[in-house]
Amino acid sequence: MSPIKFVEPTESEKGQVVDTDWNDNSWYNYKENKWANTKTQDGSMWVWIPRYAYKITYTNPSDKSQGGSIDVKFLIGTTDNYYDEESKKIKTAKRVTSKEEIADTTLDYYVHPAFTDESKIDFANGGWDKELEGMYVAKFEAGFPEGNNTAPNKKSLQTYSQETGLVRAVEAGTSGDSTQPARNWLDGIYDKTATRISYPVFQPLTYSMNYINHNDAYNISKAMNEEGNIYGFNSNSSDTHLIKSSEWGMVSYLTHSKYGIDGKNGNEIAVNNASLNSGDRKRTETAGKSGVDSVYGITGMTQGNTDGVETVVKIDEIRALKANTPTPTGSMYAWNQKGGVTASTTGNMTGIYDISGGTWERTASYVANNHKYLLKFGKSIGYNGDILKIESTKYTMVYPHDSVLDNTNVLDTEENFNKASEANYKKNTKIYGDAIRETSIEGIANTSWNKDYSNFVSLYGPFVTRGGYLLNSSSTGSFSFFRHDGSSNFVGGFRTTVVPMS
Repeated sequence: MSPIKFVEPTESEKGQVVDTDWNDNSWYNYKENKWANTKTQDGSMWVWIPRYAYKITYTNPSDKSQGGSIDVKFLIGTTDNYYDEESKKIKTAKRVTSKEEIADTTLDYYVHPAFTDESKIDFANGGWDKELEGMYVAKFEAGFPEGNNTAPNKKSLQTYSQETGLVRAVEAGTSGDSTQPARNWLDGIYDKTATRISYPVFQPLTYSMNYINHNDAYNISKAMNEEGNIYGFNSNSSDTHLIKSSEWGMVSYLTHSKYGIDGKNGNEIAVNNASLNSGDRKRTETAGKSGVDSVYGITGMTQGNTDGVETVVKIDEIRALKANTPTPTGSMYAWNQKGGVTASTTGNMTGIYDISGGTWERTASYVANNHKYLLKFGKSIGYNGDILKIESTKYTMVYPHDSVLDNTNVLDTEENFNKASEANYKKNTKIYGDAIRETSIEGIANTSWNKDYSNFVSLYGPFVTRGGYLLNSSSTGSFSFFRHDGSSNFVGGFRTTVVPMS
């Protein structure tokens, strides 16, 4: 990785990415909402989330759905110590040391579990196997490597796992379901013979990498440091993996603090509501000639508000933005425009994008209810061979479930689905730091902070997804969570995190 910084946009000029070096004193300043950014060889961008402790103050303690504030203290190295500016003393944050302990983050500062060594408590809160100074999070949702970006179209060693069925046909003028596996295709290209997944890129103004199931998103994220990758990663220096729910919460809490956009005058992250879809979910030859509607989302875009009303963008408009020509029609903004930075976690170019809207982002998190979809769409996540994993690992989070209402004998009806989600949510009494229990009140409906979606995992939706997608309107946001079957579809994407090994 190499460090980068930014020249922020003006009303008339787009912002710019500037290469810098590790000794640049102006590279970042979290007190000024300037987060540290790097890029890899392919042009993908990554944002550093430093180790911190946090404390929550609810606006109304009797109704957590009304929101609150999150106070963050950055920690020294890999310790639990922080400098308290009020007392001018070094203080020590608390941490959970057993699976049975419940963290009350309203009373004390707790080290965020994503940074802690939880190997002795079965990674109960989404921790790691050593103490971390921080980690890198992809700046944008995963995008297809072909088309309008600088990355080579290089395939990984990872093969698609989905064998039949749930992927819509993409040949021009067709619709309906395809019996072909999910494929990486773009600009009218559909390679029926492909068996390997192309490396994703994490760049602005790319087509969100949908039509990849939960299993494949997990495997390709872990395979990004394999020999011959496009990023320059190697297994000795970096651990790449699909973002966990704890790591999503890690980003969300920092965003909602004074160091992010949500902590500034009650601002929310603007929704990425840009779409290539023409409305009928089939590819046509009219939408910019290569209008592949099922590609659907575009990274690093926004209408500049939180309404989330879908805005269809032509491919030619995306190319114009890449070429730094004027803003496209429809009042859409790119990530490096004055209106576009409102979709960043910081309100400027240094933050993380696509956290609100874009696609529902898959996480390496699930409920171990043994539903057939866990095995079909997430075998690598939830199973050792054919044995269901009921404890978390450093790569996966397992949520508790109600064995009466959420089991393989319960029919997959909508009514049972909601009952099981509510019951599972009530069982989730201990996990903290993931922006679920601490920032919502129920397992269904819009009961998270900012009225974001709160649909907890259950039955045929065993996998946790986050952030909402472009049609979810005001229900999108960093506090949104939703149940998903794990299948490949047009609204599901993903994001990768990187833990430095040295």
